[in-house]
Amino acid sequence: MSYEGYRQILCKNGHCSTEDAHVSYYDDTAYPWICSICGAEEAWSNGVDTTNGSYDFNPDTQQNERIDGFVELEIDQPAQFCKCASCGHEHVVTPATYKVPDKASMG
Repeated sequence: MSYEGYRQILCKNGHCSTEDAHVSYYDDTAYPWICSICGAEEAWSNGVDTTNGSYDFNPDTQQNERIDGFVELEIDQPAQFCKCASCGHEHVVTPATYKVPDKASMG
């Protein structure tokens, strides 16, 4: 049997990252996890299981619904952007931060 998925991770400062579910299994140097943006430790993580897909049709609601355990995170501070005068592309100046869910709200 195989497993496919990833982890949603928030550092203590609210920066969001993801990593393949197999990283900890194959890479002994991956832990303790450290934020690549600010160097802070992990504050929260969530496993997202995509083995059987991410959505399934619910006949009661007539909607596709998530079945993979993904958590929609609440933005604390939106990302800050600037537009490059020379090329016209937008660049992230400050990445978004998210509110760290408390365990009680996770069900």
